[in-house]
Amino acid sequence: MMNGPSTEDRISCLPNAILCHILSFLPTKYAVATCVLSSTWKLVWTSLPNLCFDDRLCLEFQRNLDLSTVASTRFENFVNRVLLSASGNINKFSLRCCGLVDSSRLKLWVSFATMRNVREIEISLNDDECIELPHCIYTCKTLEVLKLDMNFFIKTPPTIFFPSAKTLHVILNTIDNNFSDWLFSKCPALEDFSIKGYIYGTDSVTLNIPSLTLKRLRLELEAPEEDYITKYKVIIRAPNLEQLYIRDHGPGLYVVHELHSLTKAVVDYGIECILDYDSPEDVAQAVVDMLRDIKNIKSLSLSSGTMFALDRLDYANDHSFPTFPFLNRLEVDGVGACGWQSLAHIFSRMPKLESIVFEEGVDFEWPEPSLMLGCLLSHVKVIVIGEFEGEENEMKLIKYLLKNGEVLNAMIIGGEQFQRRGSKEEVYEQILLFERGSKTCQVRVL
Repeated sequence: MMNGPSTEDRISCLPNAILCHILSFLPTKYAVATCVLSSTWKLVWTSLPNLCFDDRLCLEFQRNLDLSTVASTRFENFVNRVLLSASGNINKFSLRCCGLVDSSRLKLWVSFATMRNVREIEISLNDDECIELPHCIYTCKTLEVLKLDMNFFIKTPPTIFFPSAKTLHVILNTIDNNFSDWLFSKCPALEDFSIKGYIYGTDSVTLNIPSLTLKRLRLELEAPEEDYITKYKVIIRAPNLEQLYIRDHGPGLYVVHELHSLTKAVVDYGIECILDYDSPEDVAQAVVDMLRDIKNIKSLSLSSGTMFALDRLDYANDHSFPTFPFLNRLEVDGVGACGWQSLAHIFSRMPKLESIVFEEGVDFEWPEPSLMLGCLLSHVKVIVIGEFEGEENEMKLIKYLLKNGEVLNAMIIGGEQFQRRGSKEEVYEQILLFERGSKTCQVRVL
């Protein structure tokens, strides 16, 4: 005789360590809610290694300010209760909220996390109030990852500053001359540094970034529109740096030294600041000077603003654009911001280029594509075209590339709008009929 379906709760029979691991994949709010399932689950959540709080999961935002304040207070009380009930060490403390009714609680929460040997802290706080973080966060010996998306300040600079931190991401309202010198002299283990901030005023500002440990650097610098006359220089000296991301809306002057390990770079200048600058040609020359110092990289991404700046150069009479002897991958945004003559010159300086990505499509006039792209077709193996719309210029270029790509292995075409040429399937069928110079070339339309 067969028995009916088993009603045994096999999950609850698992060891607490496994149950806790399962709960670690849930937002803390839902993990705590499991305490009502049974007596077995009642205290499992108190051993969670990751405590992640997000007021979007706990609050119902309402237009009534009083109700919103009540809900925010309830959220803050919930965080308090969880932290006070937690046992054991904390691996990660994450807080995301629109604002705090009582900002002093944040110092208490961070202090509690550091007392529990926290390894990661992430705080995203959408609040105009500038909050002082507790001194213990800067001296915590177990903290390895810190990401602060908030307005904070350091009242008294500590003698020891993030002694074990390998990752530091911060957003600052004001960046001055002293910040970077002080930071990199105090962080002995930093490998991943990201900073986003504003540079105000008319005084010259110099940011020094010297580091023997840094591997990834992301800089997002901007001067407010009324302060475009602000002049600033960034000096990078990091022999072990592998990845560099620059997003500049200043524009600033970048000087790099000893980047022997650099393999990947993203250079993103804002078009608006270039247009407003007294001499766009100076910006273009500054970009070229920086590119010359990182010419040994293998992967390079140039934004539409950067391409716009490079188009200000007189390539017919200027041979200063560097040769990239090892570059095998190039990503280009907004080639329409740059003339085809400039592109021809840039591509001719990349003798080992194997992969090229046109992020924002290729819909602009190609007077003589053979003059521009002939240097590519003997060694490029992969071409990616984004934001494809099926325009005549795009189809013309794709046809030329497929016909003359001698070693092309793949062409990947992505886009959502195909009004001019029918549906995606119809466009794909047209492209499949184009002659191909490489028998191994595969075409995909995404």
